Amino acid sequence: MHVLRKHKWGWLVFVGPSFLLYTYFVVISLGYSIYYSLTKWNAISKPVFIGLKNYLDLLNSGDFAIVMQNTVVGLVLALIIQVGLGLTFAYLIFRTKGGFRLYRALVFLPVVLSAAAVALMFTLVFNADVGPVNGMLKAIGLGALRRNWLSDKNVVFFTVLTPMIWQFIGLYVVILLAGMQSIPEEVIQSSTIDGASSFRTFRSIVIPMQWDIIFICITLITSGSFKAFEHSYIMTWGGPGVRSAFLGVFMYNKTFLAALFGLGSAIAMVILFASLFITLASRVIIRRFDY
Repeated sequence: MHVLRKHKWGWLVFVGPSFLLYTYFVVISLGYSIYYSLTKWNAISKPVFIGLKNYLDLLNSGDFAIVMQNTVVGLVLALIIQVGLGLTFAYLIFRTKGGFRLYRALVFLPVVLSAAAVALMFTLVFNADVGPVNGMLKAIGLGALRRNWLSDKNVVFFTVLTPMIWQFIGLYVVILLAGMQSIPEEVIQSSTIDGASSFRTFRSIVIPMQWDIIFICITLITSGSFKAFEHSYIMTWGGPGVRSAFLGVFMYNKTFLAALFGLGSAIAMVILFASLFITLASRVIIRRFDY
C-alpha cells in the first residue's frame, strides 16, 4: 500500500488507461456477450431473456454437432502435425550450420501471407477442372482418385484443413527453434561426447527441455483452431451444408446472416470456454512430463 500511495500518479498515468481499455473492451464486452447468449435478439428489437434455450438448441442441433466435430478433429490434427513437424524442422535447422537464417526465413514465409491469399491460392489448387491436384493425379495414372475437392462432402473438410495447417507450421518452427537456442551448448556437447545419436539427443534432451515452449504452441493452436474462419469461409463458405465449417464460421452465419445474435453469442461462449478448458487441461498434462 505504501508503494501504491508513493507512486499513485505513475499508476494513474501509465496503468490507468490500459486498465480502462482492458476493462471496457474485454471485461464489459464479455459480460454483455454472456447476457446476450441468454436472450433472443436480432440486434434491432429489444432482447428477450430466454435462459439457456440457446445452449439447449445448440446441443440438439445436428449442424452444431458436425461443426463441433470438425473443430475438435481439426484441433487434434493441427496439434499432431504442427507441433510434430515444428519440433522436427526446428531441430534440423538448429543442428544446421550453413544456411541457418535462410532456412528459418523460408519456413516462416507462409506465415506472413494473409490467410485470405492462402485460401484463394488453395481454392485454385484444388479446383476440380483446372486445379493442378486433379491434373497431377491424371498425369500419373491415378485419375480414379480425382475428386471435386471443394464440394465432395467426404473430402471437403480435409481440403479446407490442409492450408489451415500448412500455413502456420513455420510459426511453431520459429517458436520452438527459439526455445532450442536457449539450451546451453554444453548440454548438447555432453550428450555427443557420451555417444548419444542426434535422434537420442532430440528425444531425451531437447524435447524434455521444451515442454514450456510446447505448451505455448498448444495454447496458440487451440485458440487458432476455435477461431478458424478465413480458410473455410473463403474456400467453401463452410459448405456443402456445414461439412467444412468451424465454430467461427458457424457463429458468423448464425449471427450476421440469420440475425440470431443471441444464438451467435452462445456459440461465442462455447468457443471461449472450450478453448479455455483445453488450454488448462493441456497445462495439467504437460506438467506431468515437465522436468
